[in-house]
Amino acid sequence: MTAVHPSLFAGPAWKLGAGAVFFGLLAAICVSDIRTRRIPNKLVLVLTVSGLVVSAIGRSPLAGLAAGVGGIAVGLAIWLPSWLFKLLGAGDVKMYAAASAWLGMRGSLEGAVFGAFAGGLMALIWMLRYRGMRGSALTLWAAGVHPKSLIQPIGDLSSAPALPYTVALSVGAGIAACFPHLLF
Repeated sequence: MTAVHPSLFAGPAWKLGAGAVFFGLLAAICVSDIRTRRIPNKLVLVLTVSGLVVSAIGRSPLAGLAAGVGGIAVGLAIWLPSWLFKLLGAGDVKMYAAASAWLGMRGSLEGAVFGAFAGGLMALIWMLRYRGMRGSALTLWAAGVHPKSLIQPIGDLSSAPALPYTVALSVGAGIAACFPHLLF
């Protein structure tokens, strides 16, 4: 039988308040990314600092701070290569690292897996919207034959808006926060 782990925000009232702050900040960041394709550094900073504070309060201060910093490091390590290959923006990577301060190392890893699945689903919907069924099928076929075509897409997409990937990363972080140890 698998042990059931409570949400990061289950328990005392302060944890419920912390959850409201976490999801409120993620929502504000997503709205900004959807509207402007920009992620305000101030919101990312507030998400980071509040995550480190909540992590330090929830456990012994030193262990909690270490867990928060470890989460940031894992979040950066997972998504930084995507920025280096120009698959994600720097704001997406910073946002996920900031959310990882709340999640810790394991939660950051789980959230990244969920975020990648959510991002794949978003990308498929985006592709269908802007390329249609035939164009999407050709893109997926081309990616199977020549994977670099995903980095340098075939065809003109200049009229298509950029995908607000913070939405997918926020979904992943939210699932990891609400259902810790779901995967690992």
